[in-house]
Amino acid sequence: EPAGLAGTSVGEVLFQADYYLKELSMGEYEQPIIGMKNCHELCAGEALGKEWSAREWFVVRKAEVQMSGDGVLLPCIRMGVEAREQILGPSGLEDVPTTKPTHPLVKYAELFTH
Repeated sequence: EPAGLAGTSVGEVLFQADYYLKELSMGEYEQPIIGMKNCHELCAGEALGKEWSAREWFVVRKAEVQMSGDGVLLPCIRMGVEAREQILGPSGLEDVPTTKPTHPLVKYAELFTH
C-alpha cells in the first residue's frame, strides 16, 4: 500500500474496491453486468486439472492533470484490471502479470475493463 494513502479515506476506498474486485472475480457476488461471468464460470474446462493461484488488481493505465478554461486543475485517470498469477518465489508468494489469453482471470480482467 502506498504510504501516502495509509489511514486516509481515499486509501480505504481503494482498499475496499480492490477487495470487492477480488470477491467478484471469484464469484462471491453477482456480477455487475448482466451476462458477465466470474473466473470459475470462464474456466469452462480450460483450467480444470491444473492448479493455479491468481488474483485481479486495479492498475492505473494513464494519469494526468488537466487545466480547465477557468484555471481549475482536474485529475484524469484511466484505470484497468490485470490478472496476476501467484508463484512461489524466494520470499514466498509473488504476483506475476499473467497474459495468457485463455487464462480465466485474464478473460475476466478484459471483460471487467471493457
